Amino acid sequence: SLVTKTNFPGGVKIPVSQARPTATWVAEGAGSDKQKLSIQDVVFAYYKLRCAVAMTFEVANLSLDIFEAHFIQVVSEAMVEALEQAIINGSGSGQPKGILNETPDEGQAIEVAADGKLDYALLCEAEGALPEAYEADAVWLMSKKTFMQFVGMVDADGQPIARTNYGLGGSLGTYVLHGRTVIINDYIPDYAETVESDTIFAAIFRMKDYDLNLAAQMTLKTYEDNDTDDVVTKVIQLADGKVLNKSSLVTLTKKQAG
Repeated sequence: SLVTKTNFPGGVKIPVSQARPTATWVAEGAGSDKQKLSIQDVVFAYYKLRCAVAMTFEVANLSLDIFEAHFIQVVSEAMVEALEQAIINGSGSGQPKGILNETPDEGQAIEVAADGKLDYALLCEAEGALPEAYEADAVWLMSKKTFMQFVGMVDADGQPIARTNYGLGGSLGTYVLHGRTVIINDYIPDYAETVESDTIFAAIFRMKDYDLNLAAQMTLKTYEDNDTDDVVTKVIQLADGKVLNKSSLVTLTKKQAG
């Protein structure tokens, strides 16, 4: 996982420091200024994530063990997908607050005009907005369709700005844009030439600055519904998530016309 995971109880104030102290050269025997670190508190809530699926009594008793195991697997995968989506664009109301719902620092919200296009200059502007302190760890976040629109673009020297590194046996490895790793996901809207409202279609962010707090681990239960005789598989988890430091966040937004 790229994000930070913790297991703090909900409702407890957790101290978080976003300060970056600096070291200074001093003469022999001299001291340096005592820097005060700015400490802020973050409080995680209890948001319940739940997924339940049912098999009829007949299917449950006639199915093979491998089918039942698959049933449990798909329920668990649904939970993971819900957490992933919340990390990217969760509303923060009844669920974790996602990265894209944070307001970037000044100068780090890049806009594409309604009549604007995706081009190399746009990427350079976004990369230039990322503070150097986060250069090494920050990644791009976008959909595969958006990434593929960058494929074929070249820089001033004629070098491709996007590429895919293939793994063993020709399997897909990593996506790279302007030298930076791209995390492909389905939770960010595709870039479109026209949009009905201002839409964030890509972002740069240091993922470890997002804290996914699991107040209770994923719990799986299987029980029989006495009214229908269905066998129900249920998974429950208590979780919350927040951006602890948004300084690395750079967003690209397509503006609506008018």
